[in-house]
Amino acid sequence: MKNIVYRYSLLCSLGLLTFVPLTGILSPSSSSSQLSPSVGQNQVSRKPASSTKQYKNSTYGVSLSYPSNWRSTKGYEERFSGADGFFQITGLSSPPPSTIKNVCNDALNHRLNPYGTRPQVQRLQIQGRPACLILPSSDQDPAMERIATLIVRYPTPIRLNGANYNHLMLSANKEHIRQITNGLRFTIPSR
Repeated sequence: MKNIVYRYSLLCSLGLLTFVPLTGILSPSSSSSQLSPSVGQNQVSRKPASSTKQYKNSTYGVSLSYPSNWRSTKGYEERFSGADGFFQITGLSSPPPSTIKNVCNDALNHRLNPYGTRPQVQRLQIQGRPACLILPSSDQDPAMERIATLIVRYPTPIRLNGANYNHLMLSANKEHIRQITNGLRFTIPSR
């Protein structure tokens, strides 16, 4: 049962990251500019004399830097975008004892092939936490907005809408994913 709940959570997360961008393209006038109050608490502040902004989200327990020309994307929760790219964050729930390898393999084997048929996977450490970076292959569908994804295990699971999430999923266009990943910091303490 836990595996079913985990796979459902992963499929929903990937579905949101892949389908929601398409809905914004297909019907931009139907978007709303309000962030969901249940997700909420993000702060955006400008760094002086710099080309990046700082994003802080207490709900997801992270901070990161992103290009200063990007704005909050209407109709999305926790997504910022500009003419040259985007980033979006979400949580992933997986039953213990899940490994980063299992979680990344589930994302890679998604039935929609959001990363193409031959994506590259790199194993990383983010603040000492296991992570994987998924980079798309050249045959990625153009509708996927050049999506690349970082999945990293939280220091401490977060609770959101009545569920525990043990992984953070950061998606961005492949040209910006490394820059954003390099500035990613957890703001929640580890156990």
